[in-house]
Amino acid sequence: MIFTNLIKTNLRTKEFGKEIEYYQRLDSTNNEAWELINNGETQHGMIVITDYQFKGKGRSGNSWFMSPSKGIAMSLILQKPLPFNLAGLIPLVAGVAMARTLKNRNFNPKLKWPNDILLNQKKVGGILCESKISKKSVNTMVVGIGLNVNETRNDFPENLIKTASSLSIESKHPHQRELIVAIFATYFEQCIELVQHSPQELITEWETFCGHLNQTITFKFDGNSLSGLFKGVNNLGQAVIIIDGNEQVFPSIILD
Repeated sequence: MIFTNLIKTNLRTKEFGKEIEYYQRLDSTNNEAWELINNGETQHGMIVITDYQFKGKGRSGNSWFMSPSKGIAMSLILQKPLPFNLAGLIPLVAGVAMARTLKNRNFNPKLKWPNDILLNQKKVGGILCESKISKKSVNTMVVGIGLNVNETRNDFPENLIKTASSLSIESKHPHQRELIVAIFATYFEQCIELVQHSPQELITEWETFCGHLNQTITFKFDGNSLSGLFKGVNNLGQAVIIIDGNEQVFPSIILD
């Protein structure tokens, strides 16, 4: 069980995490966040979190594995309008906040565009940002986070053992999930403030965590598998990738 009072005790935020909706089990925290938003039951900075997410969503229709009572599945709700030029940077904000969180816990994290969090070249987490567009701004956004924390090798399905890991596997000791949530929410708020007055600083920090700058990557976009040379991200948060000699850009955020 996740104890919301422990999360709040460790928060160092003005807005994020002051309201927490906890569920023992959910299909998806992002789905639940949108349902709460549509019902008018949310406020900016609210966290939706569950002890067991059994239908976690990834990009391009992928699923996210979570072992009951061992990982973190949460969604942060943003309900302050963001101009398009900043909205596209929110996935980078989430990535930097998680990388800072793991550094705080003595890890050496790497980020893989668009949404993977890696330790020792294995995936321990993912980010999924979904938003609703209104005129010239993004008024509402849900930032979904999945993180493997206390899973053991035996918890992972056979097809993930070679590519996935957890914080406890990599550090050889368990971690308090509530503390990690609080640290992440604190860094996320700091990074949101940073991106509003110095977006290039945030982009530069993301690139320092990126594990594949100037390397060839394979990714999915609009249902297609693509491959190209990753050159970094532009000031809109779009990935700049050279495919067949042509420079192309791809969004890091899912817009609806």
